[in-house]
Amino acid sequence: MTKQAMFTPNADGYDISPAGVLLLCADTVYGDPAETTPEGIRNARAMMESLLSAARAGGYTQGDVLHTLLARKQLNRRVMDMAQAACDAAGAERLAMEMRDAGLQKGGAH
Repeated sequence: MTKQAMFTPNADGYDISPAGVLLLCADTVYGDPAETTPEGIRNARAMMESLLSAARAGGYTQGDVLHTLLARKQLNRRVMDMAQAACDAAGAERLAMEMRDAGLQKGGAH
């Protein structure tokens, strides 16, 4: 499993790894709905589902367990490790495609 920092400070804020994006999306979907818009929740759900689907396609077999833990908002080392393993299984090329399709790219929004 890759040991990549999920959130790395930079001059403009943070670089966020794919596993970090997955965790942030889950927090948006399952967190306080007053902290975002309905559209934000829909977008986060779509991104989370596409990342989990990419992980399953890459052979990750714990996607349902990870999804359940994310829905329960159980953010701990196990969940962070599972998110990283899911992204490792998806592979860099597929993750880059998912990020591009969602309008996420290094250096800012679409």
